[in-house]
Amino acid sequence: MNKILILAVSGVFWLSSNSAADSLTGVALDEVITLSPGGVELRLKGTAIKSNARQAVYIGGLYLQKDATSVSDIIESPGAKRFIIKTSKSIKPDAIIRAINLGITVNNSEGDLIKLEPLVKAFNQLWSSEIKEGDEICIDYNPALGTLVSINGVQKGTIPGELFYKAFLKTWLGDKPLNAAIKRQLLGNK
Repeated sequence: MNKILILAVSGVFWLSSNSAADSLTGVALDEVITLSPGGVELRLKGTAIKSNARQAVYIGGLYLQKDATSVSDIIESPGAKRFIIKTSKSIKPDAIIRAINLGITVNNSEGDLIKLEPLVKAFNQLWSSEIKEGDEICIDYNPALGTLVSINGVQKGTIPGELFYKAFLKTWLGDKPLNAAIKRQLLGNK
């Protein structure tokens, strides 16, 4: 199976296919995955590396059921989606909660934030322990179930409906993303 390999050199984002990149990060993302439950096939839209002090903290990937070229098409698409994070360093739960909560707050209207409040609270409660180096976090959208969060294949919880997942995606892809370089990379732009 083809893999997309990711590497970071001096804080610059690089995307390479079947190269020696794994010698720098040791991380490979499949180009195509099957989402369970349901067996839906998803394709990798884009990948990005979050780094601090020139060291990778995590590798992120966005998988879509149907290809989309615009942010609104990605967010509004009714198909299944996956946002995957493969960690290169440990991440404290409060850091995850703060980042996602900030991204949701700045990318949604006041009216939407009122509707999102119990969903965000449910999401925040899923992060009770530190994410360790090498962990794989999957935040999936299944149209029949809602947002499913798993760590290393163990399901942590489900948030019903599509409202939360749209808000979650805006954290990375909205008008005020957590990181503009990551947004470009997840959209497949260099």
